[in-house]
Amino acid sequence: MASALSTDLRASLTWLLQDALELSTITDVSKLEYTAGLANGVGSGQADRIWHDERTLAAGAADDLVLSALASSVFGNSVQVALAKVKALLIVCKTTDAGAELTVGNAASHTWLGPFNTATARATLAADSSLLLINKQAGWSVGVGTTDVLRILNSGSGSATYRIVIVGTSS
Repeated sequence: MASALSTDLRASLTWLLQDALELSTITDVSKLEYTAGLANGVGSGQADRIWHDERTLAAGAADDLVLSALASSVFGNSVQVALAKVKALLIVCKTTDAGAELTVGNAASHTWLGPFNTATARATLAADSSLLLINKQAGWSVGVGTTDVLRILNSGSGSATYRIVIVGTSS
């Protein structure tokens, strides 16, 4: 039996800004939303692979995630998820302690360029924050053995727990 993946991608930001004046209050209320779906497959607007985990890093420790060979357990069986392209990446820093910080990108070797464009580029997540990157149509390429390592570094002063989901294609 073949597996099938259906993915629902959503991001939303809602705001209420009020400016109290002497005789009235001016209100700006609105929402910006992004919603998209990825059907099963390997083409534009499709994905057929998903990998997710919750991980904890000691201060100064790093996870070098090899996107072409991500270890996982499904229904008690060890499997390897190999991505050729990444369509969506969500990282949530669960640690709420002040000083917690995760650095994403900038692996020592075989750096996955993806949305970062250069091997030394990186993004920083503070405590209780998240990073969502989506490239629904083309995806970001993963080069097996050349550009396939996504580094998550705990650059904070204490241990940090994060959750990660990567959605992509097998070819």
